[in-house]
Amino acid sequence: MISKKSIRVFNQLFNLKNLPDSKRSQIKIQEMAFMIVAVVLFFALAGLFLFSIFYVNMVKEANSLREFKTLSSVVNLANSPEFSCVDLRTNCVDEDKLINLVDRKTYRNFWQFSSLRVIKSSAFNKTESEIIKCNLGNYPNCDEFVIYDKKVKNERLIQSHVALCRTEYEIDYYDKCEIGKLIAGTEVIS
Repeated sequence: MISKKSIRVFNQLFNLKNLPDSKRSQIKIQEMAFMIVAVVLFFALAGLFLFSIFYVNMVKEANSLREFKTLSSVVNLANSPEFSCVDLRTNCVDEDKLINLVDRKTYRNFWQFSSLRVIKSSAFNKTESEIIKCNLGNYPNCDEFVIYDKKVKNERLIQSHVALCRTEYEIDYYDKCEIGKLIAGTEVIS
């Protein structure tokens, strides 16, 4: 239990009415300084909270714009001169042109994708280990044309279906076509 003497000593020490004016003023100044520090800390924390909300929204918007840019590019990529079929059919990719683009270092920075590849319909139901990557030695008996891959950590893949055609010869020259996927990756900022 607290004694009456200790209560009296406490009241004498912290009772502002019994203190001289200079001590009272110092205590009031200290109270005001602590109040100002508390207000500044409050607004700093509120500002950091608002900044984090705006930053998260800005990153989401940047990723959304990157994905939209990739999507709009992928849709039109099949009609570019590097891919398009000779007879200028819409959304047709020439496999004979495509095999010449595989692993060319000059195209790594030509498009703004983190990866670019084309998969034949024969590989749609295969696992990653069963898919045969195309090169000049195994073409046309392959499944996937990897134009380039920058191997980024966070990547969102965007795809578009295309017609994959190549010229073959039996009795006469003819175009052999199948369905494929043109897949481009975009780096996602986290």
